[in-house]
Amino acid sequence: MSKSALIFICLAGGLIAFGVIYDAFDYFWGYGWAVDELRTILQLIIVDDDSWWPMYNAANVRLYGDGIYQTVFFEDGMKFQYPPLSILPFVIFIKIGMGWETIREFMNFISFVSILSIIGSVYYLIISVFKKFTSIENFDWKYKISFILIAIVGTFGFDAIVKAQYLGQIQVILDLCICLAFLLFLTNKKYLAGACLALAALVKPQITLLLVWAIIRKEKEVIVGMIAIFVPAGVISLYGFGFLEHVHYLESLSQMGKHGEAYWPNQSINGLLHRLISDVDPLKFPVNSYAPYNPIVYGFTIVTTVMLILLGLFCRPESGHTKAQGKTPISSSFDMATMLLLVTMASPIAWYHHYGILWPIFIAAFVVIAWQLYQRRDLLTVATAILFSLSFLLLSNRFPVLTKEQFASSPINLVQSYYLFGAFLMLAALFMLRRNLVVKSDVD
Repeated sequence: MSKSALIFICLAGGLIAFGVIYDAFDYFWGYGWAVDELRTILQLIIVDDDSWWPMYNAANVRLYGDGIYQTVFFEDGMKFQYPPLSILPFVIFIKIGMGWETIREFMNFISFVSILSIIGSVYYLIISVFKKFTSIENFDWKYKISFILIAIVGTFGFDAIVKAQYLGQIQVILDLCICLAFLLFLTNKKYLAGACLALAALVKPQITLLLVWAIIRKEKEVIVGMIAIFVPAGVISLYGFGFLEHVHYLESLSQMGKHGEAYWPNQSINGLLHRLISDVDPLKFPVNSYAPYNPIVYGFTIVTTVMLILLGLFCRPESGHTKAQGKTPISSSFDMATMLLLVTMASPIAWYHHYGILWPIFIAAFVVIAWQLYQRRDLLTVATAILFSLSFLLLSNRFPVLTKEQFASSPINLVQSYYLFGAFLMLAALFMLRRNLVVKSDVD
């Protein structure tokens, strides 16, 4: 146990330490964005309201009796991409007399508390995954301190989470929901895991595909947990906002999917293709418009979206092995993690802060890899460790130099999709890890 824990500390801690050293170097001799943004969020300073202002504005429009999406999205050109029910808290805030400044400070505080909750969840996740492979119930204090430091420094060093908080993004709260869902699923509290997934899906509809995944995988508890949230939420949404508002929401989703975004933080295949073949500046964010319609980009986006989703639903590297028909509790957890990664990658618009959901998955993977390296250092395990490490370095750090003018032209602007490339590396690593888990179970 102590040796596998030491391998984990060296592996995860070493990668996190590299990020800290890189950010320090960038602060003194580069751009210093990561350190400046971290310092800002630690002081609870509000810089942007990327989610809060559109949601507040949409709630005001609703209270005035106007159509949310017709007014906010189509007429005003505001990039409000959330379902109707997502603004219900803001409607309540306004109704009870809370002003805009109070609301934004409250949401900023809730978002920061979510980061602290992620830290606690990641620490408990490390302990839980180790317990899946060993009979140890209590850990030496030296290991506990190391685990706590990894959870704290790693969370505040994971760029997607820090950036989401800095932007005033609801994504941080969604990161917590996904982190809890992954932890609860792994610890066999699957009803609650399903509920957490459903709560995230109320804001990010693509996560609803996890219900399809659960049906195919016959995860009955997850199905029940998700439906237990979806049914009352659907009734409240239809009653409170009306059927037509939901139709308009689907129209806005269609508009976003048809056009996409060329701005470099859109780390999707749609964004990569726009930057590669469209005549659009990837360094400028169009506040009130999307990328121009390109039939080639749109066609490839549809095809790759379907392919990625089908890959998550039906590709099972565990198949064909004897251990519980190729399933173990930990491999099933990474199966769900794979689907979460793929629904993120498959979206036409996947901002880099959307990849914050991957932080707890990385940590769980590093624990498993550490145990596997301790047991037997075969080629598959070493290759999996390398892929996860490379992916982590790409997804947890920011490389400001790649967002400068000299990298804006095609085809060199491919390097601006480094988050997406990191996601593909992680996808390959997850499939290899899942395969390795059941192979080792058969051998053992």
